Amino acid sequence: MTLFCPNGTHYQVFSPLRTDQKHPSENPHDTLVFIHGVGLDLTIWRNQVANLQAKYQIITYDLIGHGLSPKAPSDLELGGLTHQLNALLEHLKLKKVHLIGFSLGGLVARIFAIQFHHKLQSLTLMSSVFNRSDALRAIILKRVTEVEAHGPSANLEQALTRWFSNLYTQTHSDYINQLRAQVLANNKTSYSRCYRLFGEGDNAMHEQLSLITCPTLVTTGELDPGSTPAMSYALAEKISSATAIILPDARHMMPVEHACEVSALLHNFVAANSR
Repeated sequence: MTLFCPNGTHYQVFSPLRTDQKHPSENPHDTLVFIHGVGLDLTIWRNQVANLQAKYQIITYDLIGHGLSPKAPSDLELGGLTHQLNALLEHLKLKKVHLIGFSLGGLVARIFAIQFHHKLQSLTLMSSVFNRSDALRAIILKRVTEVEAHGPSANLEQALTRWFSNLYTQTHSDYINQLRAQVLANNKTSYSRCYRLFGEGDNAMHEQLSLITCPTLVTTGELDPGSTPAMSYALAEKISSATAIILPDARHMMPVEHACEVSALLHNFVAANSR
C-alpha cells in the first residue's frame, strides 16, 4: 500500500496486524524503522521485511530526495532528514522504536539518537561512516564533485564494485540492472545534495555521541572499503552502550547480498532489547 505523511514522506507499514487494529501504534509487537542509503529507496529492505515481518511491525520510508518522497531542497541538511523521521513517528503515533540506519541512513539515525533518544528502544548503525581518514575524505569529496557535475551516473559503476562482490554481480545480473536503473532515475539536484551530506557528514555531531544511551549495534562488512570495520569499532567506542559486530566476507550492500545474515543479526539484537 502506498502511504504518505502530510509532509509528503512516502512510507510503508508491514506487520501481523489484527483485523480490529486501526493504527500501527496499536500493534503489540515491537516496531522496527528502517532508513536506506543515498540514491536508494525503501525497497532496499525487502528481504528484511520478508524475514522479520512475522515477529515485528516494520516501517520503511523514502528519505527526502528519494523514491516517492519530496525532492531535496538545495539547502537540505542532515537535521532536515532527522526531522523528517521524527515527523513520520509523530504521524504514526509511535512512541518508541528500534531504529536501523544504513549508510546515509546511519548518519540520520545517529543524529536522531542524539536528539530524540527517548524515542528509541535500540539503535543499529549499519555500513555507516565515521571519522574518515584524510585519504578516504579526499576520495569521497572527489566523488561528490563528480556527482554534482554529472549526476547519478558519475561514478555508479565504481560504486557497484564497492557495494557487491564479483560473484554476486555475476549471478544476480537482473537485480544489478534493476538497481542501476533505480539509481540513475534519481533527480540530479536531490541526489547531489544528499550525496554531499553523505560525503561531509561522517563526523556530524561527533562530540555528542556520548548522549546516545539506548542499546546500540554498530555493524559493517569485513570487506567494505568505504564504511570500514575500523570505523565501526571507533564509532562503537564513542557510544557507551554500543557493541560492534563485523560481518565476515561482506561488502557494503549487506542487506541485499547477505540478507539472511543481516536479518538474523537484527533479530538477535532487537529480541535482546525488546520491551
